[in-house]
Amino acid sequence: MTADFVRQMHRFILRHAMIKNGETVLVAVSGGADSLALLYGLHALHSQLDCQLHLAHLNHCLRPDADADADFVQQHAVHLGVPCTIQRTDVPRLVKQWKLSVETAARKARYQFYEEVSKQIGATKIALGHHQDDTAETVLMNLFRGSGSTGLKGIPSVRDIKFIRPLAGFTRQHIETFLASKGLVPRQDSTNTDTRYLRNRIRHELIPRLESDYNPNIKVGLSRTADVLGAESEYLDTVAREALETCQVRDPDRIKALATLKSVVLDRAEFQQFHIAVQRRVLRLSFFEMSGSLGDLYFSHCEAMLSLIDGDVPNAALALPNGLRFRRVYQCLIFEVNTSSKSPLPVQTESFAYPLAVPGKTFIAALNTEITAELGDIPSGETLTFPNGRYEAIFDYEKVKGAFADTSSETFPLTVRNRRQGDRFQPYGMRGTKKIKDFFIDAKVPRYERDRIPMLVRGDEILWIVGYTTSDPFKIHPGTRQYLYLRYVSEKTTS
Repeated sequence: MTADFVRQMHRFILRHAMIKNGETVLVAVSGGADSLALLYGLHALHSQLDCQLHLAHLNHCLRPDADADADFVQQHAVHLGVPCTIQRTDVPRLVKQWKLSVETAARKARYQFYEEVSKQIGATKIALGHHQDDTAETVLMNLFRGSGSTGLKGIPSVRDIKFIRPLAGFTRQHIETFLASKGLVPRQDSTNTDTRYLRNRIRHELIPRLESDYNPNIKVGLSRTADVLGAESEYLDTVAREALETCQVRDPDRIKALATLKSVVLDRAEFQQFHIAVQRRVLRLSFFEMSGSLGDLYFSHCEAMLSLIDGDVPNAALALPNGLRFRRVYQCLIFEVNTSSKSPLPVQTESFAYPLAVPGKTFIAALNTEITAELGDIPSGETLTFPNGRYEAIFDYEKVKGAFADTSSETFPLTVRNRRQGDRFQPYGMRGTKKIKDFFIDAKVPRYERDRIPMLVRGDEILWIVGYTTSDPFKIHPGTRQYLYLRYVSEKTTS
């Protein structure tokens, strides 16, 4: 099995042109099964590939046995004679500093570490241990979130030329069999079995059910789907870039008459010659050229732009995320910085409602954001530091449960939704209640933003208007013994 695994890995690396002669490859090793197989597989091939290896391990300081993981990795580096860089980073501190979830902060820290070490040692490739099962899980996660082909293509075997995944053609079972054949016992991360996280629920609950009841080869099928969609997505991206070159207005005199030279201006007639699939991608590329990110651009924005382009109104505009605006001026389509606090034609957000996982993480697909919820106990005599109630909030959990008659269940149906007709609440520090509409007016919230503001509710009772304030009846008081802590993560909170 060892020889077969290594041969297949060699063929996969060559097929995807992952490593060139003379390159230095930084191998990311956590100590788990995937990264350990990656390390030993590459070590067996480094002479054939004519490459140098350098091992990298980041201690996230998240678990009591994190130091033991680092020692484990160091021992294998010494055993193989591979140079090694090990570093510690306080991810819990970064979570607060960056206002990100633990998983997102840890990933960001890891990739920063990989980039730094690569520069120090002159590595031109960074090898990661993602495999076929990871791709299947990612495809399902993105399917649930309503992603298009860009999200459903899963995890690419090669990204940005530098990041390579030599195990992308292997399943987790292949990897475990390889390790067993070499007598290697990897480290176990207890968080990988915590089903509070969506990926773990997909891995340990959904996929086994799909395999037993629907398709025993579901992971292979999803991986093939990702490969097909990935190739098609890459092709459409190439077509879209060519289309953007065709319909983008470059004449400075024509641009000056309509907008600033920093704007992206498209010729409407040229744009309309392309297929709708290409049009959507051209709009996304134009937005990316202006903002450097696609994170907050949703399907509804693209559809609103297309409606404006194909409509009968020759002069109109709409607000876009990241402080941008889209305008149609007769036969010109303009992406520019939005200098107006109001937009003549804002994008409407449809009604949404998501049950909140307590404790756990809830993805708000309509806004591409998430809320993490934690429960904690307050020892007698101890006081808490309260967040300001904007993007972090804390509540007396007993009050939250006691607000409704039926408290026999272990879970309480908290929901994250946007505003509805007749909503009222009691803002923190106030005696009486207030209409949500009046609250938004007083807070000078632009009309086009109001439907995009998430609120935490239980039944008809509003606990939190995210980004603004919490409700007074559920605040912490001296007798509170159990609290509910929430953190809202979005592009705005990380900027």
